[in-house]
Amino acid sequence: MRDGTGDQRLLRFLDDLRAAEAASTTVLAAWIAVCTHDELRGGLRVIAEREAGHAELLAERLRELGSECTAELAPPVLASALERFGSRDVPDEDKLAQVLARYPDDAAATRSITYIVDEVADDPETCELLRLIAEGENATFAWLRAYRG
Repeated sequence: MRDGTGDQRLLRFLDDLRAAEAASTTVLAAWIAVCTHDELRGGLRVIAEREAGHAELLAERLRELGSECTAELAPPVLASALERFGSRDVPDEDKLAQVLARYPDDAAATRSITYIVDEVADDPETCELLRLIAEGENATFAWLRAYRG
């Protein structure tokens, strides 16, 4: 990724991932507010904090690389997620099933991160940041699957 195109692709990826992690934090907060299962709510709180931390770390790395944080989840997509996950009328089990259906296995949850890590081998700091974010995502989905089981 030493050429300008690769560098821009990396910066875009980091910013898009940052925006997704930040939006996830917001949606999780809405779910936590209406969650009816104590154990699930406790797990969601940990996951939300992890997502917020990921977003902040990605923002810091973008600034270190001389880039700005400009990406954001499309407002209609965020609004739809907030409406669904913040609804008391949608059972927690349905919300959980929807999340797990989007990422049916660990590889699905981290595929894009794993791909980009292979592309940025010449930037070890960003590589390790992304590797550990991917591990956090794996932990999230492993816990959600175990909770559901």
